Amino acid sequence: MNVQALTFRSTGAFSALANDFLDKPEKFADWLPLPFSIAGIQQAMAQRAGFGAEQRSMLLAALKAQYATLPNQQLPMSQLERLGKEGVFTITTAHQPNLFTGPAYLVYKIAGTIALARALEAEGLGYFVPVYWMGAEDHDLEELNHTYVFGKRIEWQTQQTGAVGRMLLDDLTEARDELLHILGNEGHAGELAALIESCYIKGITVAEATRRFIDQLFGAYGLVVVDGDDAQLKAQFVPQMRLELTEKASEALVLRAASELENAGYKAQIYPREINLFWLESGVRERIVATTHGYALAHGSKTWTAAEMEVALQRSPECFSPNVVLRPLYQEHILPNVAFIGGGAEVAYWNLLPKVFEKYQVPFPVVMLRTSAMVMDKGSFNRQQKLGLDNLQLFEETEQLIRDFIAAHESGLFTLQSENAKIQAIFEALADRVEQVDPTLKAAVLAEAKKLQGSLEGLQSRVIKAQKQKHETEVNQIRALKAKLFPENHLQERHDSFMNFYAWAGRDFIDTCVREMNPLRKEFLVLS
Repeated sequence: MNVQALTFRSTGAFSALANDFLDKPEKFADWLPLPFSIAGIQQAMAQRAGFGAEQRSMLLAALKAQYATLPNQQLPMSQLERLGKEGVFTITTAHQPNLFTGPAYLVYKIAGTIALARALEAEGLGYFVPVYWMGAEDHDLEELNHTYVFGKRIEWQTQQTGAVGRMLLDDLTEARDELLHILGNEGHAGELAALIESCYIKGITVAEATRRFIDQLFGAYGLVVVDGDDAQLKAQFVPQMRLELTEKASEALVLRAASELENAGYKAQIYPREINLFWLESGVRERIVATTHGYALAHGSKTWTAAEMEVALQRSPECFSPNVVLRPLYQEHILPNVAFIGGGAEVAYWNLLPKVFEKYQVPFPVVMLRTSAMVMDKGSFNRQQKLGLDNLQLFEETEQLIRDFIAAHESGLFTLQSENAKIQAIFEALADRVEQVDPTLKAAVLAEAKKLQGSLEGLQSRVIKAQKQKHETEVNQIRALKAKLFPENHLQERHDSFMNFYAWAGRDFIDTCVREMNPLRKEFLVLS
């Protein structure tokens, strides 16, 4: 695939925080303890040198159990064994188990994780295992139950509730068959259809299907998938959860950092709770709140005394689920991690967390903004070339792009601005003269000027419309190109499934992403 790189800022598509995070890293030194650089990773490695054999052994045991049901275990098991060795670190990204992986940016996050691990090993810095931390406990089904393939929204209708990762796929048949029909059985699209058919089967959970599918796509690159919804892993996090329940320390720390971030002109993204833990059981994920007698669920369906809560922590750690504030802490406590790769919103809220990590005595990783991308198929690329548009022009608002195109292919976009200015000057001079005779008539003169200017604006609009009609074919092509590359006015990566691109590019698409999406390059990529 052809690859061209843009800067994030030049696209105009990203937040001030994301742009400054890349271009002005010194602005974030007050929040983030480690810089977004190889030097930062080396510092993180030094901090993580104390990740002990016992921690690795427990991690390895939990992951082997998670991978036990995977049909082909050879590659992932060898990578797990590698993770169990002293001095091996992880590079991590995290995301919920969206239906059929959801928008394409999950693939970009994972590809960037693999690319960075490989780059660091090529630099001779050590050994690194890329990790996808699956947020299987997320209960926002409305956000996770759909994907867009070839312009079609495919949605899973289910009555199941609670953590999405725990939901069974027994009622997924209709959505899965719809996707298989759209993909067909020819070429690379047929390859995807076969993968979907083998991974998303009745009798298993969303989390298990997602692991199988992601492993099929990225297992050969050494990716390890970690499901945080695991009793063995959560047992290791009990001391931190106990501290959250008893001291409720994270709320004040995050609020203070959020205030500082907002005072610097950025959006904080997340807002903490007094207790940043959910209660998790079959069909339920509900907030734990403090009461005068101990604890309760937010809707009051379950209560605990302090002593009862301690028993629950000890006996059933899997029933406690960290929210967005504590999930990063949980992840970093479990893994020998040195870098976290996330999108702009994730980078924003990780800026709020260093003091929480410090309080809970967990090393903080280097935070990195993932690579973003836009993919053009052959038809879109040819249309862009025929229209003579460069990559940055594609990010312009559609009507502005059309105006610019017409201006470039005519003697300019028709305008009566000069004539309007002259008329305005004539009528202002006339109004001054009339005012000397009768001040009450000045307003009438200016009203006539405004009426004439309105007529001229109408004439200008008709001439511009005629110019557009003269270039009707090109104008329609611009609209179609923009609609395809920016579906529903979103960045393509935040809307379309990666399947749209794999269907025509095949494995070359995945290979290109892994090769090109090293986040240290700080690039927005245009792939074609």
